Amino acid sequence: MAISLLELDVDGETYEARLNTPEAGETDTCVVVLPGGGHGPFGDIFDVTAYELAQANVATYRFETWTSPDELRAKSFADFHAELDAAIADVRERGYDRLFLLAKSFGGRIGFTHDLDAFERVLGWAPAVRLSEESTFEATYDTPLGETEDLHIDADDVAGVDAPVRLVRGDEDEVVSADDADALVDALADAELRGIPGEDHSFNENRTTVVAETLDYLVPDGG
Repeated sequence: MAISLLELDVDGETYEARLNTPEAGETDTCVVVLPGGGHGPFGDIFDVTAYELAQANVATYRFETWTSPDELRAKSFADFHAELDAAIADVRERGYDRLFLLAKSFGGRIGFTHDLDAFERVLGWAPAVRLSEESTFEATYDTPLGETEDLHIDADDVAGVDAPVRLVRGDEDEVVSADDADALVDALADAELRGIPGEDHSFNENRTTVVAETLDYLVPDGG
């Protein structure tokens, strides 16, 4: 696996990005990663997955736009979506035609509330999306998280996701409940839920199964 250290430019701000590519051969396929709120996209399960995807001839693009809770709270969903759009544009400019999205926890909240037409498939690792009866999402879209007292997302806020979706949740997840995952599957146009025995929200307890589910879904035509 080859690693390129990059910079992602978003409205005058520059962020660290990494592109993992297969050692041999060209690929037109790239997985874009949205990490959780408390863990960036580098290290642990993300590194393992990027390596295994490269072995299957799939590139991985990861970028980090916050490195602390304060930086996260200073951003709005308008910021998060602009960053994702910039990443998509960067990946396209690098010659990748087939894009897949891998979104973990809070990254799922970013992804599933945005237009995902650029992606052929979407994989949610325990997406932290709890659907409410009423939404405050549009009203707080430009408001930094730290200034938002009550953020509520309803089924209409995720209804724009048309790409096929697989959700993966550990049966010992202490953050995303089974009911939350089921409700998100029901709200999406084309979604399925896979359970991981013995896995919690960290996705570090049963890596072999998590990575196998990921490769099964994000490697086109079996690699």
